Amino acid sequence: MEMEKAIHDSGAMTRPIVSILMVARNATKHIDAALLSARAQTLTDIEIIVVDDGSIDETPARVAAHVHADRRVRLISGPQKGLSAVRNVSLNAARGGLAAILDSDDCLHPQHIENLVQHHAKTGAHICVSNMIEFVEVRSTIRKKVFAQGACWRLSREVTLEEFVLGGAIGTRATSLGYCKPLFDIQFLRYHGITYDERLRVGEDFDLVLRMMLAGGIYRFVPQLTYYYRKHAASTSHRLTLADIEGLIVAGRGYHIDDTSIAEILESRLENLEGVRRQICALSAIRQGRWIQALRLAGTHREACRLTLSSLWESVLKRVGLFALSHSWPAASRYIAELPDVNHADGATMEAWSLTEALCVR
Repeated sequence: MEMEKAIHDSGAMTRPIVSILMVARNATKHIDAALLSARAQTLTDIEIIVVDDGSIDETPARVAAHVHADRRVRLISGPQKGLSAVRNVSLNAARGGLAAILDSDDCLHPQHIENLVQHHAKTGAHICVSNMIEFVEVRSTIRKKVFAQGACWRLSREVTLEEFVLGGAIGTRATSLGYCKPLFDIQFLRYHGITYDERLRVGEDFDLVLRMMLAGGIYRFVPQLTYYYRKHAASTSHRLTLADIEGLIVAGRGYHIDDTSIAEILESRLENLEGVRRQICALSAIRQGRWIQALRLAGTHREACRLTLSSLWESVLKRVGLFALSHSWPAASRYIAELPDVNHADGATMEAWSLTEALCVR
C-alpha cells in the first residue's frame, strides 16, 4: 500500500490550529515516545505530520499504528535528499496556520503547544520557542539539565537578531537558541517565500529562523521547560564535518542586507564559521603529524586559534579524566507513572509514557 493511502482523508478534518512536523528515519527506538507526547497535547486542534525518509526498520509500522489510533496523525514518504528537503515536504503538507517542530527522538510536555500558541496570540510573534530540558538516559536513570540557564532566561522576552546570531556562534559559552525547536507562523514563511535551505545538513532550523528575522519576523522566548531534548550518540547536533561548515558558510554569504549594523553582525558569524573551518583542518593536520600546516591554518586566524587551543585543552582534560567531571549532569530518579489508557499499550508505549512523565516539570 502506498504510504499516502494510510493518511486519513484530509477533507474529513477542519483546518487545524497547529501542524506538528516530525522527520523520521530509522527512529523505532524513540518515535513512540515522541508521538505519544504530541498526541497528549492539551491543545487538541492539531495535526501531526510524520515524514518518513526511507527508514529500513520498523519506523513506518510504528507510525502507521498511531495513524490508525489517532486521525490527527499523518504519514508521508520523504524524498531522501537530506533533512532540509524532508522539512520542506512537511512544511508543504502542513494545513495549520502555525507549525511546531518535534524531532523523532524528543518529547513534549503536554502543555507545550498550548503555551506557545497563547504566547503567539498575545504578542503577535512570528517565532516562539520555549526553554528546554536536555536529557540523557543512563541505565535506570534519566540525567537532565536546563538548557538556557541564568536570570535573563527566566522571563518571557523578545530576542534580538544580534543576540540570536551571536549566541549561535560555535565554540562560545553563549546560549545558542538555534537548538530550540520553534513554533512559527506558516503564513509569514509563505508570504516571504522562505523555506529550508536544502544545501544544509546541520543548522537548518537556525538558518530558517535567521532568514525569518531578517525579513522582519519577531522572535519570542518563553521560560517554561516544555521541550525535552534527547542527547545521545546518534545526534547530529554536535558532530560537525568540514562539509557541514562549508555549507553554512555558503548559506551565510547568501544573506543580502543593506543595514550596516546587521551586515556587521552577519559578518561576525562568517568569521566564526571560517574559524571553525580552519580548526577542523588544523586538528586533522595535527592528527597526521603535520604541525607546521596546522600552525599556518590556526595561527593566522584569531578565531581559529582560539577554537583549536580550546579543543586541544579539552582533549587534555579528557585524558586526565577531568572533562567528564566538569560536564556532569544531575540525576533524576526514574519512575513509572500510572499510565493512561492507550490503544496500543505494548512495551514500547508503556516505556514512552514512563519517560514523558519522568521528565515533566510541574
